[in-house]
Amino acid sequence: MKGLLITLGILLFLLLLPIGARVIYNEKGVTVQLVLGLIRFRVFPAKPKPPEDPAVTKEKKRKKKLAAEEKKKKKELKKLQTREKPKKPKKKEPLGAMIKEFLPFVKLGLHALGDLRKLFTVWKLKLRITYGGGDAAAAAMNYGVAWGICGAGMSLLTKALRIHRYDVEPVLDYECKDTRIVADAIVTLTLWRVFGYLFRYGFGAVKLLMNNKKAKKEKAVQHESSNP
Repeated sequence: MKGLLITLGILLFLLLLPIGARVIYNEKGVTVQLVLGLIRFRVFPAKPKPPEDPAVTKEKKRKKKLAAEEKKKKKELKKLQTREKPKKPKKKEPLGAMIKEFLPFVKLGLHALGDLRKLFTVWKLKLRITYGGGDAAAAAMNYGVAWGICGAGMSLLTKALRIHRYDVEPVLDYECKDTRIVADAIVTLTLWRVFGYLFRYGFGAVKLLMNNKKAKKEKAVQHESSNP
């Protein structure tokens, strides 16, 4: 019993564990981190590898070249074998299902796309755009326009996505020689929400398939009864 409770606890923990990524963009370039709950691992850029021995590097290049030549030979041999085989006559392609049977799947797919955004949680969204440059008037004008875009954009984003904390604003700095940007975002999802999403729309698709099959069967029975 104790072992079962421990197993259930581990499964519940994995289902509710936030999994996602953190993306940072600044003067150093792009940094991507894998997020597992409170733990983060850097995945890009990768840590620099120690320099290899020149002899080892030369041997790797030689093996790679031999493998490429072998692959090329196999590809050419396959082409020759394909040419020698007589071509079979093409089979007539089926016309496909009726469009009225397919439309419910399109509707279900559109609903699924709309609900896809609900899987994700934005824990942090930070965006800083610093306007500067030699033309003070142009920088001030761009700064004012940016405030309007940020206000309207964040209003739409907070309605569309689940955002816990955001800090998005332009900055005016006449000492800055050009326009700069700093971005930092953490986006996660949980397996619980993913499985719920797949179950909901997977069950809906199966239900539609069963309804179509049932309708075809009833239609076939009616056709047989009308033509004894």
